[in-house]
Amino acid sequence: MPPLTAKISAIVTATSEAMLLRLRLPDGGSAWHKTKTELILKDPNGQPQVFPLKAYGLLMADDVLKRDHTYHIHGPLGVDPVDGAFIKHSSMTQSLVATVPPQHADLAGKAWICSTGKVLRVAFENVEDGEWHLTVQAEHEIFDPEERAALRFVITYRFGHFSPELSEMENIEVNTLMTFEGLVVSLDHESKQLVVQVCCFAAWVSQGLFLTLPVFNYAQVLSHGLVVVT
Repeated sequence: MPPLTAKISAIVTATSEAMLLRLRLPDGGSAWHKTKTELILKDPNGQPQVFPLKAYGLLMADDVLKRDHTYHIHGPLGVDPVDGAFIKHSSMTQSLVATVPPQHADLAGKAWICSTGKVLRVAFENVEDGEWHLTVQAEHEIFDPEERAALRFVITYRFGHFSPELSEMENIEVNTLMTFEGLVVSLDHESKQLVVQVCCFAAWVSQGLFLTLPVFNYAQVLSHGLVVVT
């Protein structure tokens, strides 16, 4: 089974100084640092909404994030309903973007996610109107470097106009493994789950002991997602 990870690429602004997670940094070595950052999502009215995101960086002292600086970061994502969300990164997956934070409106809902998860729930909306939309809730896993424990969390994936035809739905069901790509647009305040607008997806189809991971065809993204049957 593939790892049930969710990796995010986002532009974030550091809102605190970096703090060592352990007592000291080995001479010339890397250690986990925690920095508070802001990820900009959208509220129900489409306006920018600040979402606190802890950045756990496995870094040398010279590479830590600096307060009020803006970075592009790529890495595994975790969402704890109590302690909040975090991203893990290193110096190889971070880039300084600006020393003055950009306008929130320029960043809202632009973070990109690529993930594989186990489907927990499948729902359909607007079926009666003939323009039905698919929503999937999928479970992911990550190791929390601060708590030193494995964490399972759920993300809500909304397909909207990228919903497959009903005839293509047979492989999307509870306990199916799916791969998603899309934009992290908002937060469901009731469930504390991040909400992703799906742009491309695929279902993993098992035959015996084999799992086949389909290759994404981005030329078809504007029409529908891929469900590959082997």
